[in-house]
Amino acid sequence: MSKHIARIAVTVLFFFFGGISASWASRIPTIKEYFGVNDSAWGFVLLYISIGTLISLPFAGSIIAKMGSKRSTLYFLLCYFVLLVGIGYWDILWQLKINLVLFGVCSNLTNISINTQAINVSKQYKGQIIGSLHGTWSIGGFAASWLGAEMISSYVPPLDHFIYFSSVGIVAALFMFRFLVADTTPPVKKEGGKTWVWPDKNLAILGLLAFFSMVTEGTMTDWSSEYMKHIALAPIELVGYGLTAYMFTMASGRFISDYTVRKYGERKTLSVCGFLIFIGLGAAVLYPHVYTTIASFMIVGFGVSAVVPMVYHLAGHSKTMPPQQALTLVTSIGFIGFFLGPPVIGFIAQQASLQMAFAIIAFFGLSITLLNRFLVLDSSN
Repeated sequence: MSKHIARIAVTVLFFFFGGISASWASRIPTIKEYFGVNDSAWGFVLLYISIGTLISLPFAGSIIAKMGSKRSTLYFLLCYFVLLVGIGYWDILWQLKINLVLFGVCSNLTNISINTQAINVSKQYKGQIIGSLHGTWSIGGFAASWLGAEMISSYVPPLDHFIYFSSVGIVAALFMFRFLVADTTPPVKKEGGKTWVWPDKNLAILGLLAFFSMVTEGTMTDWSSEYMKHIALAPIELVGYGLTAYMFTMASGRFISDYTVRKYGERKTLSVCGFLIFIGLGAAVLYPHVYTTIASFMIVGFGVSAVVPMVYHLAGHSKTMPPQQALTLVTSIGFIGFFLGPPVIGFIAQQASLQMAFAIIAFFGLSITLLNRFLVLDSSN
């Protein structure tokens, strides 16, 4: 089978994977309003996704190793689509919470599976391609957030919206499955039967960089529409376009990230990314108007674009831990940030303001700029 066909297949799956979270995020204001909860209570509802992610951490690596990334990518992605439909189906809050727990489990398992598959495919190429794959994830998010904005303005119920999107995604996943590649590296057994190994300094830093970046991503995904609606006071037809603008620049940045890394190196690229996050969120806080907020969110999108692909690439080249285990560790820490951030934002928004919450997250960008200086980088990567 041609390596290009395998790359196309995993690229398509990344597209729909990104679209699932953005589809859910685009309808958060509608669903939140339907259940009639305030910012603080809604923050705790979002926490159930984090609970699902945490539940999956102890067994994620082992179950994916046993199933193989090819089968696990398909199975968990299909479950993810079904659970997206479930979010729009339930009309009692405790039912939604259970669905969100399972949604968090499937999100983490799909994330690790599909990135392991991406590493397998990238081994057939010279140089790094994971940036472009994550760019496709962002394009999927951009397309889905645009679709969500259109659905909102057309008053389409979330359930119908999610059914339309998931139906197409399920058909695409089933068709592309045959073109994925099998794992070539057997799982590494640890001495004495240990399944957990403490990360070294570099992996710990990479985990923190992923955490800071994905807290920002989670904040933008789950709260940008709320910010547009309640802080920027955007009219209903423009509410979804803050998220759309952010997704657009994040996708664009990821497609050029492989080039910037080759030209300027990981350290400079990470430093600039962190600074852009700080500037973008800071501008949104200081100038909370519709179009300035959209422009600010675009800057944030460029900032977060390259961080996670670089972190995953560097983790895959760890000298102290097998690539699959290192990737599982870093992605799990990152996704804790992705799902833990939004509930904390909700709590801060209720106690202070959503602007204050965004101001705090802005300093996570500076943390990325400062923390990456302690990484030990291998020039051969």
